[in-house]
Amino acid sequence: MENLMPFVIKALQITLLDIVLSGDNIGVIALATRNLPKKHAKSASLIGVIAAVVLRIIFACLVTYILMVEWLPIRLIGGIILVKITFDFIKPNKKEEDVNVHNSNKFWGAVLSIVAADATMSLDNVLAIASVAEGHDLLIIFGLILNIPIIFFGSQLVANLMKKYPIVTYIGAAVLAHTSFKMIFEDRLTHNLLSPTMVNVVSFGAAALTILYGIYVINRAKTYSFKEYKKEYQDKNSKTKIS
Repeated sequence: MENLMPFVIKALQITLLDIVLSGDNIGVIALATRNLPKKHAKSASLIGVIAAVVLRIIFACLVTYILMVEWLPIRLIGGIILVKITFDFIKPNKKEEDVNVHNSNKFWGAVLSIVAADATMSLDNVLAIASVAEGHDLLIIFGLILNIPIIFFGSQLVANLMKKYPIVTYIGAAVLAHTSFKMIFEDRLTHNLLSPTMVNVVSFGAAALTILYGIYVINRAKTYSFKEYKKEYQDKNSKTKIS
């Protein structure tokens, strides 16, 4: 019992820490699955979460060796990949008929996006968790697996909010934009290029631009919908007068 209590306490610490650090991951899953049918969205989320946790466990077990490779620009590469993924999430969609034809491709594309994005963000999470676990691999694995339902149900909630309120999509993308630029400028190769203050300016600036872009897209869509409605209404009236 004496040995069990420290284990349980540390497992809870890891779980709480991972909840705090999982906001980005929840955002990624929600963004990737928001346009999928409900059944497919849940499947993609579950596959993505499990794959992400497995990746994090592998990183956690190898983190000491990864950090020994000093020349490896892990955060820089991860940040660049995350910028690309964020752009893919917010770029204008293809026509609806194209989306329906490629439902299968969208499903696996969502899964790959979740795994790729999580792989880029996992190192920072793992470093924090490994420091609490003090090298105890079983403790790390326990803490991460315990987080699967939290990330899964959290992403479902956020995805539903994105469908109901379009601006939430761009808030999620803004969080990813902020994370990606911080990763780029906190890498070993780039951390001397900008001061910590300028890194914050750039990362928060990217987030703000993403939200502004979202407001522009949403307002343009509303204007276009209003014009279409007005045109349809005028056409109906003209047909009524003719008859």
